[in-house]
Amino acid sequence: MLKVGKISISNKIMKRQKQKIWKIINFQNYKSILDCLNKNKKKKIHVSPWIEDIIKNKKNKFPLNKKKVFLFRIRVKDLGFKKATKLKNIYKKIKQKKFDLVTLDQALVARILYKNQKTGEWLRFATPFNSMIDSDGVPHLPKLGRALNKYFIETYWSYPHAIFHPHNEFVVCKK
Repeated sequence: MLKVGKISISNKIMKRQKQKIWKIINFQNYKSILDCLNKNKKKKIHVSPWIEDIIKNKKNKFPLNKKKVFLFRIRVKDLGFKKATKLKNIYKKIKQKKFDLVTLDQALVARILYKNQKTGEWLRFATPFNSMIDSDGVPHLPKLGRALNKYFIETYWSYPHAIFHPHNEFVVCKK
């Protein structure tokens, strides 16, 4: 049994899902979503204009999670997909496997913590549909990248019919 704070995750569950914890997010050092954003900038992380626009968009609500969150990386093929599939199907399988979708604040903190990202890797976060809408009304999900000797937090379109391939990887969570 893994115990962190008040959260316990059964070793049985972990073995059955063959997933290991990638990052543990603790929000005690963050006051708001803007604080998460500003701490990324102070660390010289390149923040996409879409991330900033989404945070400023008053239609979006970003209450800061105060509980510890366990993040996991999961490939589309690990969800049982052998061919390209739609994002809505991926999300359905994620929920069937008892994982939760990730919020923007969790992605922003994960960007700060993920210091050993390989060059050329782009890691997407499975976020609820329509939780990150830009001022043009386009839904997004966050993704972390490393290229040109720099770290990035950017976005990718988040449509139910967006196509992803078995090699694609998403970050999901357990609270």
